[in-house]
Amino acid sequence: MVRGKGFLVSLLERPFGNRFRFETPLQSEVKIQKAGQSVLITGRIQTNLRLQCVRCLKEFTYPLSNEFDLTLHPSKEAPSEEETELGREEMESSFFEGGEIHLSEIACEQVFLEIPYQPLCQEGCRGLCSICGKDLNLSLCECVKEEFSSGFSALKKLKLD
Repeated sequence: MVRGKGFLVSLLERPFGNRFRFETPLQSEVKIQKAGQSVLITGRIQTNLRLQCVRCLKEFTYPLSNEFDLTLHPSKEAPSEEETELGREEMESSFFEGGEIHLSEIACEQVFLEIPYQPLCQEGCRGLCSICGKDLNLSLCECVKEEFSSGFSALKKLKLD
């Protein structure tokens, strides 16, 4: 770590299943403050990820940049096993054990939180034809689509006075 410059986490070769790959190293800057027994971390992450579109299955570059605030408490202050409702402050809190805090794990966690649940290569991605598999972003296909009918289709004929 270079004082005042943040740190660089190289995770390019680390496998994350089929969800994503890092195209560029994860860059992170953090400011750490001690507040009693707790530790306050304010930071920023930035990288480019390689994701797969859920509609057309093409890989695309997803630029990721996010700022975060996190409060770490000693694990002895962790809530008991009983069920409690968490407020905003508790949702931005975590716990640490011993005298070490692993900043690379915190940075990776922030990446996971920012990955879209259903990544799209573009907002209007048309996906693949469900019959022939042609990429509808490139051209239309000649497939005849059957109209879906459900048990509720009879409601279309219902006339209300």
